Amino acid sequence: MRARLLLGIAVAAAAVPCAAQVEAGRALFADPRKGNCLACHQVPEGAGPASRADVGPRLDGARLKGWDAPRLRALLDDPQRVDPDTVKPPYGKHRILDPMEIDRIVEYLRALP
Repeated sequence: MRARLLLGIAVAAAAVPCAAQVEAGRALFADPRKGNCLACHQVPEGAGPASRADVGPRLDGARLKGWDAPRLRALLDDPQRVDPDTVKPPYGKHRILDPMEIDRIVEYLRALP
């Protein structure tokens, strides 16, 4: 019984992103040498640096509702698989971001209000 309880706690903890991962994703999101997502996207006030960009959609929890981690990851890795006409850079396919960096940005996006 105790092992089952501990396993349940571990699974629940894995489903909730830790603050350090979210903060690392936020930093990558704004880093001009990496994601530089702020060049095209805005996020809610207080969730990241202010941006007046409007090339890509505004990102917030309501817009991303229903986007699970694998779908967001695929979009960052190679967005042309999702939308062949996109101008979004293929961060994973072109090795702009490594897989762990993509995961951190995904956690940041999933934590947006």
